[in-house]
Amino acid sequence: MKLDFWLRCPDFLAHELLTEVEQERQPAGPTLRLVAGMIGGVAPSLHRYPMTKYLYGAYERPDNALALLASRKHIAVRRVNESSSNARRDYYLLPRGQEAATALQADIPEMIWYVRQAQAIGLIPEAVTGGRMRQRQYEHEAYKAVAAGKLIPDITEEVTLRAQELSARLGLTWPPDTQQDAAGGGHG
Repeated sequence: MKLDFWLRCPDFLAHELLTEVEQERQPAGPTLRLVAGMIGGVAPSLHRYPMTKYLYGAYERPDNALALLASRKHIAVRRVNESSSNARRDYYLLPRGQEAATALQADIPEMIWYVRQAQAIGLIPEAVTGGRMRQRQYEHEAYKAVAAGKLIPDITEEVTLRAQELSARLGLTWPPDTQQDAAGGGHG
């Protein structure tokens, strides 16, 4: 759910990437271009799919979507340490799932946006365990303040202002030219 939250809420992912730039863990230019692509133009309205906050942060029952993928042999779900009260689930993309994802990208070019989102999530060091991601997500006041059962709010305006201020401090132009990444520059 924590990875899904950053994928579906590009404004919160952009916020985290700005933090990475401020802490000098990611290069400013390419990362700011990623941020601009996430929060600029129509991306937030087309790609933002809000999540509800429950006891442990962003959550949505994944059962139906995962059941469909598993029934088509696109994914495998394995429970690890089932004897524990907090057994985790590991999800594996199977060859048929990879083939379907590749076909979708070929048939629907707009799908590349999701691939780039997933790659951007990989730039955040805490994106390795749910607990570490949850801790980082709760550091944002708007996220932390949401009551259980309510939608997590959009923070695009806040992130845009933060990106403008950071760019100015670094002597960079905002918004940066996002076409450079599309042409192969920036993060892979």
